[in-house]
Amino acid sequence: MTISRRDVIHGLTGALAAPLLLSRADAEVTPDVVKFRPEIEPLVSLIERTPREKCAEMAVDQLRRGASYRQLLAALFLAGTRNINPQPPGFALHCVFVIHSAHLMSLEAPADSRLLPLFYALDDFKVSQERDAKQQSGDYTMREMRGILPSPERAAAEFSAAMAAWDFERAERAVVSLARHRSAGEVFAMLWRYGAGDYRNIGHKAIFVANACRTLQAIGWQHAEPVLRSLALGLLAFGKEQQVNGYAYNDQCYDGNLKRLKDTFPRLSDAWVIDHGDPAATRSILATIRESIPDEACAEVAGRFVKGKTSAGTVWDAVHLAAAELRMRARGGAALVGIHAVTSANALHYAYLAAPDPQDRFLLLLQAVGWMGQFRTWAGTRQDSLRPFSITDMEPGGDAAPLDRTLTETFAGIPSNPDASAARVFRLAKDLPARQAFLAAALRLTSAKVNEVHYYKYLAALIEDVPLVSPEWQPHLLAATVYYVKGSNDPEPAPMKRAREALRALAV
Repeated sequence: MTISRRDVIHGLTGALAAPLLLSRADAEVTPDVVKFRPEIEPLVSLIERTPREKCAEMAVDQLRRGASYRQLLAALFLAGTRNINPQPPGFALHCVFVIHSAHLMSLEAPADSRLLPLFYALDDFKVSQERDAKQQSGDYTMREMRGILPSPERAAAEFSAAMAAWDFERAERAVVSLARHRSAGEVFAMLWRYGAGDYRNIGHKAIFVANACRTLQAIGWQHAEPVLRSLALGLLAFGKEQQVNGYAYNDQCYDGNLKRLKDTFPRLSDAWVIDHGDPAATRSILATIRESIPDEACAEVAGRFVKGKTSAGTVWDAVHLAAAELRMRARGGAALVGIHAVTSANALHYAYLAAPDPQDRFLLLLQAVGWMGQFRTWAGTRQDSLRPFSITDMEPGGDAAPLDRTLTETFAGIPSNPDASAARVFRLAKDLPARQAFLAAALRLTSAKVNEVHYYKYLAALIEDVPLVSPEWQPHLLAATVYYVKGSNDPEPAPMKRAREALRALAV
């Protein structure tokens, strides 16, 4: 049977008009609960109802029956979309965010570990499903949309007006119309600014937009409608006046950067987009991010662009170094802030590379500078939460030992002595085969021993970001990976043991 692209687009499910709450017992797939496309709905429903301790065996059985890796990936992503409240965009919703990271880990991992990230994502969804069910607001389940969709020619304007009014019901109907009548590139071109405009909840809005885009690229645009519904709701989390992590909406660098965009962009030469970095300028901009208030750092960078004294590549180098340095400096509760600085820089840089409008790209770059300052400010609110440390002053450690010994000593020092392990990685990072051997070991250990979702998000972000910075700074970013990966002495959690045992059966 021939199915046209129009049939695919118009066969998508409807959208949510309001977040209706159900008990888990009432959350069966019935006509009033949103259903996904017929080829994926049975697998999503199976994932939803299978007990956590039996999920690994269930996944292996589905693989044996002919389910593909891509189908399982899509079903997991959609299960999280249907079952987890996107307000606020974080906490239990990490089971949605992590799908892209798990997919990247699977693509990069050694052959003997390639399916483990998918099995971890499955287990994490079950944990998130139970966590969501226990929320005071009730157990969220996505429902069919009610109301009239705006016409295709009015959808973009309606979406912009709804977002400006923080009206999620209007925004959701509008984004459904966009999903049905616009391309992926056109829809996400409208979303990049919304993700980057609100740092509150330590960057999760930008992470949500970027990871939704990347995951839909992997599983197919035919699944976009429910994902965009969840995303619109997440982007409108918190009111404009609500303070989260020290900031209300208008307390951030976004308003200032909008003004800078208007004032400075017309004065830029076409050379501002050059991706070659200037090491001296990068160090200077990094110092500014480290020492200035966020708005001042944005203003200085914008001024450098106007004078032709910097380039996009130079600034992105400084942003990624600032993010990695914050994780390396952070102590105690500030560590999670440093992790999110890295994953947010990754999301903003992805948005910059994907956005088609040069003005959006310039704004995203300025926002990345401002966000790194906001992360540093928030991390430093607790006494002694940030130690003195400069990432650009790193020096190689250890001796010129054989690679196998260096790797053994590196992973033995995680997490007890990350500085020594980082120095060893810094030494070996200039040799490409040694770098690849280190990443293979990091992926194998972290895939098998993961017990918290940010291990995947952090490592995946740095794997993507290392090639994006200038060669001079790649060893610095690679060395930063050891501050949140699994080491050789870390235990293997019970869910990952179950996954390994189940996968052995698949190989028989």
